[in-house]
Amino acid sequence: MPAITADVRAIIDATHLCFAATVSATGRPNLSPKGTIRVWDDDAVFYLDIASPQTRANLERSPYIELNVVDQLSRRGYRITGRASLHREDDVYRVAMDRIRRDQSADYPVHCVVLVHVERVGELVSPGYLHVASEAEMRSTWVARRRELEAEFDRHVRTMPFVPSRRSAMDGGAP
Repeated sequence: MPAITADVRAIIDATHLCFAATVSATGRPNLSPKGTIRVWDDDAVFYLDIASPQTRANLERSPYIELNVVDQLSRRGYRITGRASLHREDDVYRVAMDRIRRDQSADYPVHCVVLVHVERVGELVSPGYLHVASEAEMRSTWVARRRELEAEFDRHVRTMPFVPSRRSAMDGGAP
């Protein structure tokens, strides 16, 4: 049975965002957002390592990784655990880069492609389902709530806009 079911694939395809957990050489947790997660095949996923030197160093030392991918409106998703392999200038790298370039109109300076061979997939489900009868109801509730939250954040951005620097985006500002 494939590790990546139709539902896991649908969540990944809908979000393209996950959080990758690794462990440092000193045993400290490292959590890093990955905005390029995609399904590789029935038993693997991948993402581009764009600006995560600590995550990369952790994986070079130990290949174990956990990815959490959650649909924001459905409030459910999956915990994907496996072993990562890092790819540079090989067939995996070329195929992954081509797929991301087709999906996104940006061209990133990529250190490597991280291919995760899935060992286990577990469900992540919000306790909010204790208060709703269906996923459709959960999504409807969160569509309205997201509008409110976005309006609040828009007010914040107007008064305190974030000014990105190239350095912060590329030197590991993201772990």
